[in-house]
Amino acid sequence: MKKITILLLCCFCFFSSYSQADEHLEDDELLWQFSLGTFWVDSTMAQLVGAESHFSAPGLLIDAKIEYKNFYLNTHSGDFYGGSDLGYQLIIENDWGVDVIMGSYQQPFNENGYYDRDEEVHELKGIKEREADLSLGFAYYLSHGKFQTVAELVFDAFGESDGWLFHLDTTRNFELRNWDVWLNIGANYYSSAFIDYYYGIDADEATAFRPEYVVGNTSSFYVQLQADYPIAQSWVFSAGASGFAYSSHIVESPIVHSRDARVVFMGVKYVF
Repeated sequence: MKKITILLLCCFCFFSSYSQADEHLEDDELLWQFSLGTFWVDSTMAQLVGAESHFSAPGLLIDAKIEYKNFYLNTHSGDFYGGSDLGYQLIIENDWGVDVIMGSYQQPFNENGYYDRDEEVHELKGIKEREADLSLGFAYYLSHGKFQTVAELVFDAFGESDGWLFHLDTTRNFELRNWDVWLNIGANYYSSAFIDYYYGIDADEATAFRPEYVVGNTSSFYVQLQADYPIAQSWVFSAGASGFAYSSHIVESPIVHSRDARVVFMGVKYVF
């Protein structure tokens, strides 16, 4: 079934590229924008039982926007909760569009927790590795006033979950004096197969203290805020914060201790 889904998507993309592609992008011009910076990042993931979920350290964050013909790569340093980074524009209109997209939406982990380390997490010993998804699907974009809304339906075509998720968010960019502010509010709806791969417990992972468990359909909600301030030519100060929470029933999983996550960061980046 997974291979059939991928094949149908590829066929659709192939034929649509002739009939729907925007002609002004079908040249050989390469468009790009890139920034690189050093930031202090303080993050807390949804906590796994017995595992470290807090991380605080300097890090390297990258913003990149690259377009070639109808293909694009787009990353944002303030987005810590996954999403589409690669895409192909199928339909381009003045205030809406449809893309084929690919990206990762879920944080991987194993019996050592989210972070690779030597010490063993007793409560997670014996669970299989949960790998990051690599999801493929479609996105519908709509611009309305000063907001842009996107709805994404993706299938974990190249990952291990064999599930799907629906992603919906709206973004507003606005200027406040010399600050460039980016506000994003969104939600995800995960199929049982998708979320159960990460937080469910299979028979071969079960113990006396970790019973078998199947996670049903689940949702999550998040808000993200980032502000940039120019401090010199090509140099920008950037700071932001994010909050995220799963549905309350996710903590019924034997390996989940808390359902919420947060990120705070600040630093300086150079814009090329």
